[in-house]
Amino acid sequence: MAHLKKRGRYYSIRFYISQNGKEKTVTKSLGTRHKDVAQKMLRELEQLEALGKIDPYQPGFNPKKILLAEEKKGEVQCSTVQEALDLFYQAKQHLSPASIDAYKRALDHFVELNDIHDEHPTSITVRHFENIIFKKGIKTATRHYYFRHLRTWWRFLKKRKIVEQNHFEFLKEDLPPIRENTRPKMISEEELTLLFKTFDKELRRKEKLPEFESAKVQHWFKPIVALYFYGGLRKHEAGYSPDLSYSGLKGENLIYEGGKLTYIYLPPTKGRKERQVPIIKELRDYLYQYLKIRGKVKPADYVFIYQGGTSKNKPVRGDRVYREFKRYAKEAGIPTTRSLHGMRHQAVTTWIEKGFHTAEASYMAGHSSQKVTEKYTHLTAKRLKEKMDNL
Repeated sequence: MAHLKKRGRYYSIRFYISQNGKEKTVTKSLGTRHKDVAQKMLRELEQLEALGKIDPYQPGFNPKKILLAEEKKGEVQCSTVQEALDLFYQAKQHLSPASIDAYKRALDHFVELNDIHDEHPTSITVRHFENIIFKKGIKTATRHYYFRHLRTWWRFLKKRKIVEQNHFEFLKEDLPPIRENTRPKMISEEELTLLFKTFDKELRRKEKLPEFESAKVQHWFKPIVALYFYGGLRKHEAGYSPDLSYSGLKGENLIYEGGKLTYIYLPPTKGRKERQVPIIKELRDYLYQYLKIRGKVKPADYVFIYQGGTSKNKPVRGDRVYREFKRYAKEAGIPTTRSLHGMRHQAVTTWIEKGFHTAEASYMAGHSSQKVTEKYTHLTAKRLKEKMDNL
């Protein structure tokens, strides 16, 4: 058996076995700081051990060299486009089912459209990619969707030396620019206040009903939405998803200083970067009010839980938060374009407008690259006008 162990900033794998009442262990570095990559390596090594192909307890055991050798074996076995797809899907098993499905929709459609299932990957030309990326009648966003997913697959094949050509350098030149329009998704602070007033009004109405059960009140709704709005968290960083290992905020993510809730700490999640988000007063108040009702939260406990009904004590799912948000937003008359992810956009935009450097906003947002954060700078025209007026 084996499990992951973090040494400093890097992950290691620890194999252990019990023989004659004594436990034997061996720990080897995996050479990666990314948890999702380490988990994938762990699964592959466990499978090789189960098949009897490796013995971790032998002197000189090197997991990185073994996985590299296995990777090279896979290269020579790939003789058709379909095999190249299967190899890619297998390598992406560490991703969420939704992410894998997105790749399959794009890649399977690409192969079917060009009818190249049984062709060798090296026979793929720029024309095959143009057939789908520049197909008539599709939106610019859809073109970028195909471009991103096909490029990721092609890079995977190049890395494994299955193909050599770099078609996407030329395709990108002809790709129409996508217009970033996140404003309709972003909710204002006034709309947030209206949303919460609608929630309180609905609660007062329910309290008058004979079938009302106080244990089923969604006390988690306001603090978790406030966390999206003020903290810029992704949906499943605060809410839970059974498909994502990092999902669901836990007690260990709440950092106190001098008895005061000060930071939200998040290990590497989707953006692969750990971060600490300072908690402002408004968010702290919502969290304190909830924690008084919620009760003590141990480090391994989920912060947001159902406190009644068939799901009692289970973590609140991000999809449930989304549905409730949409329901209350509709009752409040808030535009239907508003979304939970729009609150993340709002948080990052607000940070930049209030004077945070792009690098600081990138750190708090957990973006994989500062370039991702830079797209928010075009939303700060109001701040630029204020500076101009002060000249």
